[in-house]
Amino acid sequence: MVHLAWLLTTFALLGVASPLLGRSELVFFAPDVALLAALYIGTASALVPGLLTVFAIGLLKDGFALAAPVGLYTEICVLAFLLGRSLAGRVDLRSTVPLMATAAAASLGATALFIALEMVFDRAFETPGEAARMALPLAMVTMLAAPVVFGAFDRLAMIFDRRRGGMRFG
Repeated sequence: MVHLAWLLTTFALLGVASPLLGRSELVFFAPDVALLAALYIGTASALVPGLLTVFAIGLLKDGFALAAPVGLYTEICVLAFLLGRSLAGRVDLRSTVPLMATAAAASLGATALFIALEMVFDRAFETPGEAARMALPLAMVTMLAAPVVFGAFDRLAMIFDRRRGGMRFG
């Protein structure tokens, strides 16, 4: 049930951020909520339910980003989930500074992967330089949003944890 709550929360955040920032022409400066959700779920969930949730989140992000080939953000989210799983025991992503640094690095890596996949699968992609120039501002905004998104997802996990009698992510 917590996975559904994470999915719906991500959908709501994507749904609110896309139109609001699109109207003010700040859409390139929106935090990558899907990436942050994938990182969090990678650190807090079992493999199969987490992977399915992140796959659905990636498809949602693909739906909001109509210019990219379908599946591009799904792949990026799944890789971010796997990164979160590999970092779960090594990096304390509950502390602010390591979390923000990890979010910034993951955002830069996601942008690099986006550019590489766009160049391979979208023959009409002519702006890799512009995407690269936007990578640092996007990483900074995503880094600043990371504690908020992780805090909200932690809160949801605690709510569902209490309802299940303390049994976590079974």
